[in-house]
Amino acid sequence: MADRVIVHESEVEGARREPPRVSKILISEHTVGATQISMGTNVTEPGSRIPLHKHPDSEEAMFVIEGTGKLICDGKEYDLKPGTAIFSPIGVEHEIINTGDTPFKIVWAYAPPLPDHLKK
Repeated sequence: MADRVIVHESEVEGARREPPRVSKILISEHTVGATQISMGTNVTEPGSRIPLHKHPDSEEAMFVIEGTGKLICDGKEYDLKPGTAIFSPIGVEHEIINTGDTPFKIVWAYAPPLPDHLKK
């Protein structure tokens, strides 16, 4: 069993990204030794977005915690609100836009983890 099995979000320094958002990697090989999954949070500022991108080797699941937004996935648009779960298959382009006037917060998970979530 790993020495560490829990991580509190307040213990992790977030990575500020552009367009304005902060991502925190909570579960990874670096934090708890996880090699088959990674998980974290993303807070996107009002009017900002998680730009269009895809993951060629990982599935991604997301869960909306707070705020309102729009998912554009494979050319289709979906409204997002707290309690909404999102699945992005391997290789499918997706982006999330914060459409509200408050921060938009999601929890995300990748399986397998993205390469930078693993020790090199």
